[in-house]
Amino acid sequence: MNQRALRPYEDALAELLAAAAPVAGTESLSTMQALDRVLARPITSTIDVPPMDNTQMDGYAVRVADLAEARGLRIAQRIPAGHVGSPLEPGTVARIFTGATVPPGADAVIMQEQAEADGDRVSFRHLPAVGEWIRRRGEDIAAGSTVLRAGDRLTPQALGLAASVGVPSLEVHRRVRIACFFTGDELAMPGEPLAPGAIYNSNRFVL
Repeated sequence: MNQRALRPYEDALAELLAAAAPVAGTESLSTMQALDRVLARPITSTIDVPPMDNTQMDGYAVRVADLAEARGLRIAQRIPAGHVGSPLEPGTVARIFTGATVPPGADAVIMQEQAEADGDRVSFRHLPAVGEWIRRRGEDIAAGSTVLRAGDRLTPQALGLAASVGVPSLEVHRRVRIACFFTGDELAMPGEPLAPGAIYNSNRFVL
């Protein structure tokens, strides 16, 4: 008896995929609610990230040229995160905290572990390079760059990326609607009497 040869798996899969039509409908969801959905439109950043030069460390914003003097420098201002300081005057430093905007005139940050404060003056045990511990504006993301592409699955990391550029909602493809049918005289639902020759329909729960 002649048997028809089985089709190669790759050929059958290619034919099935060719017949599949992408989901056309989309919906807008809050960025907080879009986990595991598929992005329908690319996301382009309208801002630089970070949006300003800021410090990566708690410490002191300084002018490197001022550090040649052995005496302590005056602490002229204090800049917490979320606040903007005044331009740094020559011969002074600014007490600064992680994430705060580096004041104009400062060209490095010295971490607090390498400093010794005494009243309103501070001396340092380290001579920094220009730019040390400063995260520059746009260093992570430049305004105008595409941060997420259409078709990307929205992982927690992707949602964080969208949030970092200020996107409150995302357009995503609607979910695929699926129907499953389970047939067989031998199938019974849990809780029903199990007749001779029957089995419980466990596949329904798995699928």
